[in-house]
Amino acid sequence: MDKIDFRLLNSVLEKIDRYLDKEIDVDFSETNAFLFFRQKLTPVKNFSKVNPDLLIGIDYQRDKLIKNTAKFIDGKPANHAVLWGERGTGKSSLVKSMLYIFGDKLKMIQVLKEDILNIFKLLPIIYKEKNLRFIIFIDDLSFESEEQDYKEFKTIIDGGLFDIPENLLFYVTSNKKNLIPVKFSDRDNYTRAADIIDEKLSLIDRFGLKLGFFKFDKKTYLKIVDKYADIYRIKLEKEKLYELALEYTSEAGSMNGRTALNFIKSL
Repeated sequence: MDKIDFRLLNSVLEKIDRYLDKEIDVDFSETNAFLFFRQKLTPVKNFSKVNPDLLIGIDYQRDKLIKNTAKFIDGKPANHAVLWGERGTGKSSLVKSMLYIFGDKLKMIQVLKEDILNIFKLLPIIYKEKNLRFIIFIDDLSFESEEQDYKEFKTIIDGGLFDIPENLLFYVTSNKKNLIPVKFSDRDNYTRAADIIDEKLSLIDRFGLKLGFFKFDKKTYLKIVDKYADIYRIKLEKEKLYELALEYTSEAGSMNGRTALNFIKSL
């Protein structure tokens, strides 16, 4: 079991005292998506409705996240999730597609990194809405080795001395597998190396569902190009379309879903 950091706990409790007495006035019936920015919760009525059927090459990850979210919606035990890996492979789109799948059964609140330590302000509101299910979505989250905020964020996910609402899950995306890098310099101090590494890895351990996203091969990339070409009604011979699509990757420096979409938009 992790040792209790009382200094960290006091810092967290101070934030609770500071924010619990400030009410956020929000009508969750307005929409299913919200943005928490600068300690203000704003409805997002024109939120992105991502059809998961358009997400190609990530079937395993899609099925796992849908299953986890379905259990959560049904009131069954479910895990916080971190989606990590290559940029442009559909991590964020997959999270957003949960709104497309589950509709009014789910409320999603996107929190920017600069506000993650203010998430305590949202908890009393989520507690009150016991009939609703919430996902707090943090996109592209990572910490540098020198940052200490990850320790407080770890405490937020755990709940500290109070329980995280049972109608709340955290879904996080990141380009870094462990959210915070483990450097060779962490091993320099042999007497404390294990403690330092364990401390850094302890954040990722809070996520029971870890889904990796990897580089697409040529076949998958061209399959995505086909899909977007159909959506945007691009009229090109298949051979020419593929030739241009592969040329575009040499300029973009990547072969992923985002590159495929940008290519189609460039035609």
